[in-house]
Amino acid sequence: MALATRHSEYLSPEGLRGDGRRAAEVRRLRCRIGVLQEDGSAYVEQGNTTVIACISGPREARRRAGASHDKALLTCEFEALPFATGQFKQPGRTDRNSTEIASAVRRIFEPVIQVQLYPRTQIDIRLTLLQGDGGISAACINATTLALIDAGIAMQDFVTACS
Repeated sequence: MALATRHSEYLSPEGLRGDGRRAAEVRRLRCRIGVLQEDGSAYVEQGNTTVIACISGPREARRRAGASHDKALLTCEFEALPFATGQFKQPGRTDRNSTEIASAVRRIFEPVIQVQLYPRTQIDIRLTLLQGDGGISAACINATTLALIDAGIAMQDFVTACS
C-alpha cells in the first residue's frame, strides 16, 4: 500500500508523469549516427534526455605506459553541459556522478569490444550530456553502442539499455 502511494506522488491527477508520459509508457527513442566528424559518433534522445557519443580510434596510444602489446586501451570520459540537468555546474569540473558514469560505461564495453584485434592502440569514448531528465546511464550506453558501430569497431555483441 505504501509503495502505491509513493508511486502516485510522481503522477499528476490526470495520471501523467512530469514529462507527459503515462505510468506504464516508455520514453520516446530517437537516434542518429555519424553526426560529428569523428571516427564514430551518435546522437541519442531517450525521452527528454539527450546524449552525444564520440569515438576516436583505434589509434596509437597516447601514453606508452598504459598501452598493452596485445590489446587496445579503452578510455571513457563523460561531461554534462553546465545547464544539462537544470542545475548549474562549473565548466571543467568533474563531479563524482560523471566519474561513475564514465567508469561504468568503460567497464560495460571492455569485455564487449574485441580489444585483442587492436594491439598497442587506444580507443577513446567521449560522452556529452546535452540534456538530462532521467535514464542518463541508459542513454549513454545506447549512444556508445551506436557510435562504436559507426566507427566500425569490432564487438562481440551489441549492448542496449533502458530504464
